[in-house]
Amino acid sequence: MRMRKINFFWIFYGLVLVMLFLLSSTDLIIKEEEAEIYPVSVIIEDTSDENYVSFRKGMEQAAMEFNADVSFITLYEKGNTVQQKELMLREQEDGSRALIVAPVEEGMLAGMYQENLLSVPVICINTGREAVNGADKAAVFTFDYYEMGHELGEEILREHSTEVKIYVTDASGSDGAGGLFFRGLCDALRDAGCSPLPFTFTEEGGLGQGLLGMTEGWSRKVVLAAADPGLLARMAQYLAENEEAAAWVDGLYGRGNAVPLLNYLDKGIIQGLCVTDEFSAGYLSIKAAVDLSKSRSADDMGYLKSYYIRREDLRNEEYEKMLYPIE
Repeated sequence: MRMRKINFFWIFYGLVLVMLFLLSSTDLIIKEEEAEIYPVSVIIEDTSDENYVSFRKGMEQAAMEFNADVSFITLYEKGNTVQQKELMLREQEDGSRALIVAPVEEGMLAGMYQENLLSVPVICINTGREAVNGADKAAVFTFDYYEMGHELGEEILREHSTEVKIYVTDASGSDGAGGLFFRGLCDALRDAGCSPLPFTFTEEGGLGQGLLGMTEGWSRKVVLAAADPGLLARMAQYLAENEEAAAWVDGLYGRGNAVPLLNYLDKGIIQGLCVTDEFSAGYLSIKAAVDLSKSRSADDMGYLKSYYIRREDLRNEEYEKMLYPIE
């Protein structure tokens, strides 16, 4: 009799264990809270800019931390405002909880808000802060390109006298980053009593008028500055391949984070660069998108930080992490 009781106890105990296992494995007892996923669409003109690599890495890092499902979309035709609006409306209709946009035209978003076309939060990158004026759920992450250019002008004058001839690529007709940077640079030089000289670079014609033309009747070397990263890379390559031209240049300056530019800086062909923290820009834009999707307010970051670096700064741990983010 006693043996039968013991057997019954062990059978009952085994059944209880089996039931507990089955219940827990089917989430009937221990039910894990499912994390909500936030679809976010990133709509930009193209991905050819090498800054985009660091920018995307920042977004991917934030997406993992804040449960965002990020879709990267590029325009079929660069500079097409109508197409960008259509893509924004399509992504909104398809369920995107927030849009991250580099507007082709700064006034585009204001018009869409006036027409009540946007019902999801919009985060703007690399545009004026006025682009989202009047919008309840919107944020802007950008850099002060005018101040960047102004800082570069001051740094050039610290390294050279005001008597040196400083040639600057003419981007004054542009309203974008290049135009703002150019105006800041020229204003800094003029404020110090130095007149910036415009020039146009073409590989076929040398450095615009040609360095011999620039230096005619002038016994000193010249300083060159480019407002556009792509143009700066071409100028650096030209000087690297043409020693006779490089002999007349006492300094080449500009802006940009692209690896070729950093390599030219490391080789001493470029003397100074203004760089931006693209990783943080990408990271913060996703964080803001998720916060606004949750009906929270997004932090107003003001302008994001930019930095002026020289060759020796490339070995600085802080700049290394920013310019060469780990995969």
